[in-house]
Amino acid sequence: MKHLSIRDAAARAVACVSLGLLLGSCRTLESPLPRPIDDTFADLHSIPTPPPPPPLAVRESLRPSLVGSDEPDAAPSPAEPRFDVAVDRAPIRSFLMNLVEGTPHGMIVHPSVTGEVSMNLKNVTVDQVLASVRDVYGFPYRRVEGGFEVSSAAIATQVFHIDYLNLSRQGHSETRVSSGQVSEQGGVGSSDASGSSSSSSTVSAMTGTQVETDTAADFWKELVATLNTIVGTAPGRAVMASPHAGVVTVRAMPAELAEVERYLVEAQRNLRRQVIIEAKILEVGLSDGYQQGINWSTVLGNSLTLSQTGGGTTLGGSQSLVNSVAPSDIAGNSGILDPNMLAMIQGAASSAFGGVFSIAVALEDFAAFIELLEAQGDVEVLSSPRISTLNNQKAVIKVGSDEFFVTDVSTTTVTGTATTTSPDVTLTPFFSGIALDVTPRISPEGDITLHVHPSVSQVTDQTKQIDLGGDVATLSLPLAFSTVRESDSIVRAKSGQVIVIGGLIENVVDEDSAQLPLLGDIPWLGKFFQHKRQVSRKNELVILLRPEVVDAGVWTRRVEETSDRYDRLRRLD
Repeated sequence: MKHLSIRDAAARAVACVSLGLLLGSCRTLESPLPRPIDDTFADLHSIPTPPPPPPLAVRESLRPSLVGSDEPDAAPSPAEPRFDVAVDRAPIRSFLMNLVEGTPHGMIVHPSVTGEVSMNLKNVTVDQVLASVRDVYGFPYRRVEGGFEVSSAAIATQVFHIDYLNLSRQGHSETRVSSGQVSEQGGVGSSDASGSSSSSSTVSAMTGTQVETDTAADFWKELVATLNTIVGTAPGRAVMASPHAGVVTVRAMPAELAEVERYLVEAQRNLRRQVIIEAKILEVGLSDGYQQGINWSTVLGNSLTLSQTGGGTTLGGSQSLVNSVAPSDIAGNSGILDPNMLAMIQGAASSAFGGVFSIAVALEDFAAFIELLEAQGDVEVLSSPRISTLNNQKAVIKVGSDEFFVTDVSTTTVTGTATTTSPDVTLTPFFSGIALDVTPRISPEGDITLHVHPSVSQVTDQTKQIDLGGDVATLSLPLAFSTVRESDSIVRAKSGQVIVIGGLIENVVDEDSAQLPLLGDIPWLGKFFQHKRQVSRKNELVILLRPEVVDAGVWTRRVEETSDRYDRLRRLD
């Protein structure tokens, strides 16, 4: 019996261990913690989308008076009574006191308010009548608890809050087509132990074509100058700006303060407008049938009547862009194309250089346009940047690397107890990659005018042998050899339209070589066992830009698009 009890106990232990392992294997594993990017997208989706702002006319009618902003909690009456007003040379004090008779408002008039008033207004409120009195006769007013308070037409001080950075920006964009020498000649100098030195150099002239664009933004300086123009230079007027505090203090008459307020409201509304610029820089390896460039008339089939044009022309005309197979009316080299809305080709500015053009096409995304380009060659996306910038502010996108090359060599000879000659080498960085600078301007209607300067450069090392003559040895210098494709243009498009910049074609020669092992390395005879081939191909650079004015729903759509891209990448993993 004792032996059986030991065996039963062992059996029970084995059964318990097996049951524990079985239950452990069936246990439901806890789901992994969500990734930080998922939490970020979830938080962004949970933020309610604010309603779109009302039209400007509605905002102006609802905007409080100049000094009424001191009482932000004072809500207007839900039902303002309206009436007609007709007076001729009435005493203003009596007019103001009688104005609120029969209304729920009271009236307080400063003792210095005197004079006569004449007006004839229809269907107005008390607030609108007082605003007219302020604008015409210069008597300011404000809402107070229980009614209105009218003050005398005297110089007053008002503080305005300005939401803008305390900085000044300067931008410079340059596109140059030069011919001739641009470097210095005869850069030889010498100095002795006493410290005296001498040098001589000459700079050669440069000819060619050059386009320069300069931008400068010093908001606070321009603001003070503009406000001084509004308030004038009469005694007692003053404008004081504090950029660090973000305020402007103006001392002027009430009517002048009202003009200052209207100006600041419009200025800040325009300064706060923002543009999201999405860009794609493509390189199309042209097929055999398109060696003259992309045939833009077939890019969108029958929905787009556009042909490639050379320099000095623009695209225009009055033909419909849908279900049309007739050639476009050629009158320029850029236009606005809207096939989805049956728009006509409209005239636009011309390009800076021949053979380069820019258009705007109403497409919802880049993917459809890229698929259409693939029918004419191999499409490679070089860069796909995205940037947002404020109205009239230059945005720069730069993807590449800087490499230093020799740009100047000189020697310095010091004469003393021993003559010492030392070379001086000047290194200059050269950028190799993709650069794009864009400056947007948003019109009141929402159209966007862009200054666009794309550039694709490739810099390689090229050794030059320079013979200085005489007893000086020949110099072997590694110099920069640059291949640049760039354009400089001004285009106009609606928010969301795709701007296409094309016509930047490059000839590329590829050299392939092969040889038989060992036999190809034999001096002189090895050439008979070698094979070399040169293949010429053409690549066209295409830049796609889609500017979009930021409104209440733009950021929400952008967050959803980014979230979808991350989901697609995660599924690929």
